[in-house]
Amino acid sequence: MAEAMVTHLLQYLPLTPETTILELYSGAGLFSAFIAPKVKRLVAVESAPASTADFEVNLDEFDNVELYEAPVEDTLPVLDFQPDVLLADPPRAGMGRKVVEEILRLHPKFIAYLSCDPSTLARDLKGLIEGGYRLERVTPFDMFPQTFHVETVSLLERE
Repeated sequence: MAEAMVTHLLQYLPLTPETTILELYSGAGLFSAFIAPKVKRLVAVESAPASTADFEVNLDEFDNVELYEAPVEDTLPVLDFQPDVLLADPPRAGMGRKVVEEILRLHPKFIAYLSCDPSTLARDLKGLIEGGYRLERVTPFDMFPQTFHVETVSLLERE
């Protein structure tokens, strides 16, 4: 399923050699490893030291990748660039109001939101939609068959 999610993102994200992408909650760089070769600049944010150590190993070959090891809610206010694409894969608690507000401030053209919890996804999508984004596509991925856990990839575009 992870491969299917990567394939889906590569199919639907508007990635070009001129794209700047901001990846929030990047983990060890699963998605970054496939996106980095297709873009001009990839900026990743992850707070877990073990994940950032793995990220550095996994993406060491790319000169166009930057990594912030800090909580997303602390990093977003200091970023001073406008990403073309924002990719977020938050924990079950979702992004929350503060992160949604900072995303709206950064004003990316396109957002991909990966979620494992429909209720926090709905809460965060409401804030993004009220902030001027249009929900274009929601695709479920059954990561854990025969359980109620379903990952979704939601794609939004700025209106």
